[in-house]
Amino acid sequence: MRKLLCLICVGLLFLSCNEDDSSTEPTLAGTWNLVNVTCECAPVDFEVGEHVWNFNLATNQVHVSNNPDEDLQILDTGSYSFSITDSTITITSIPFDYFFEGEVLYLTDEPEVDGPALEFIRE
Repeated sequence: MRKLLCLICVGLLFLSCNEDDSSTEPTLAGTWNLVNVTCECAPVDFEVGEHVWNFNLATNQVHVSNNPDEDLQILDTGSYSFSITDSTITITSIPFDYFFEGEVLYLTDEPEVDGPALEFIRE
């Protein structure tokens, strides 16, 4: 009887345990480093911290910091309003498709016709 009771307790213990569901989907909110741009130009790789975009979903503002101020910039340093619908974010009237691959954020603007594809990683 004692073995049966132990077996039942161990079985209930395993049934009560489940996989950790605390993993969350990536979110646009927060600070992102632009690390790669692909467009009709040659691909450009940036160092972390050179082009930083901080998305605030509460205010629908993105703050862009370009360090150093280079010729190739998607947006000048400053703050911009944005709107989000489904998987599209519109910044300065430019609609970008956005999606995540793992921990990487991608913003694309018609890449099929050589529009820019922007790759970001979290700070």
